[in-house]
Order: sequence, then C-alpha cells, then structure tokens
Amino acid sequence: MKLFGLCFLLFSTVCSSQTVTFVAEELPTFHYLNQSNQPEGALVDIVHALAQHTTLKINIELMPFARAYHQTQIQPNTLLFSLLRTPSREHQFKWLGQTYQTTAYLVGLKTNTETLDSLVQAKKSRVGTIRGYYSETFLKQQGFTEENNLVLSVNFDQMWHLLFKDRIDYVLTNNIALNRELASANLPPEAVEQKLAIKDFPHDLYIASHVKIDPDTEQQITRALTLIKQNGEYQGILTRWGLALPEYTTVQ
Repeated sequence: MKLFGLCFLLFSTVCSSQTVTFVAEELPTFHYLNQSNQPEGALVDIVHALAQHTTLKINIELMPFARAYHQTQIQPNTLLFSLLRTPSREHQFKWLGQTYQTTAYLVGLKTNTETLDSLVQAKKSRVGTIRGYYSETFLKQQGFTEENNLVLSVNFDQMWHLLFKDRIDYVLTNNIALNRELASANLPPEAVEQKLAIKDFPHDLYIASHVKIDPDTEQQITRALTLIKQNGEYQGILTRWGLALPEYTTVQ
C-alpha cells in the first residue's frame, strides 16, 4: 500500500509539472531578445510572474509570427502570449486571458495636413494595409474597396514605402507595431504621425492556446493570470516597463 501511495504521488507530481512553451514574435518592450540572446520584456515578465503561481514548467521562445501562430495551432502545449483577438480567430484558439491592449490608428506623413475626423472621411483617400490581415477584412467591412480606396501590400516594407512615395495616404496599424515596422523598412518614424484612432478595431492581446489544450494547464494559467491582476503584480510589471495600464483589464 505504501509503495502504491508513493507511485501515485510520483505520478501526480509528473503530471502537475507539465512543460508548456510560450511563443511570440520579437516586439521590443513587450518581448525581444536581449544582449545575452534571452527573452526579455514586459509580457515576458508577466509570463514568468503567472508561472510562479502554477506547477507548470515553462519555456519562452521568440520566433517569426507565422511560425509562432502555426506552432500554436498544431501543438496543444504551445501558447501565443500576445495574440490580437479578432472575430476571424475566435474559434481557432482558446483564449486564456488578456495580457495587454493596443490601439489601431490611421497613420500618415506629417506633410499630409488633412485633418481626419472619421473613417467615412478617410474613404476619400487611399488607405493601405497587408493582404490577408484582419485589417483588410475590417476595412472592407467599413466600405473600402480595392477598386476605389484600399491598397493591399504583400509585406510591411512595401506598404510603408508606398506611403513615403505618396502612393497611399494612410496606413492602418497599431501603436505597438508602428516603430518596429518603420525600422524594418529603414524609414524614419519621426516623419509620420497618428491621424485617427480606430475605436472599433479589436484591441485586446491575449494568451491563446490550441483548442485542445490540457484542461488542467488551461485552468492553471487562467487562474494565475487572474491572480496577478488582482494582487497588483501585473500592474507593477507594466509600471516598471513604463507602459500605461490598459483602459480596461479583463481578469478572465
């Protein structure tokens, strides 16, 4: 009986120490590789903080977004920890909790002096985004068409160069991607400015998992994220990194 009890205890310990991998792309301040080639950033710290309230063993890996997205879709023990929650993705993942918020903007050159008050007004101009992204779907739902005022690019470099060459008037992007995309395109961020905040665009970043994630793992992560938001750890991490607290922070 004692031997059975010991075996059961060892089995339970192994099960409760499941290893999960959190993945994301490089996005400085939120998650990036430091000089020692180790993941660092505000959301990396949040993952470490919530892990302290679970029995899980965690790995954090940074990789191109497409690879991280695909890996999460096919591996139940892999989680994206800053995925934008959109209607088209809703049933492709399980959403374990909000990690941060973004704000979408129409961005234009500072030399463009037009004042934008609404998306309706922007329909008189040429707006660019990436083909296949949710932003394409969103703009088409708002009445933009490729025949009249929507220009779709195959990548960020092409899109931003179109703006700087005055081939388009505005780009739809968000506040956390802007500087990274311009740096990648070797273009000066000081030459652009936010012209119009898009309030109806999805803005919540979530921990997202495979739809068949282990139920115990799902529960542990969800509870731990809720806990660090309730006890102030979450807010403390954002403050240390100089990030504003989200206007609305969900705890589930």
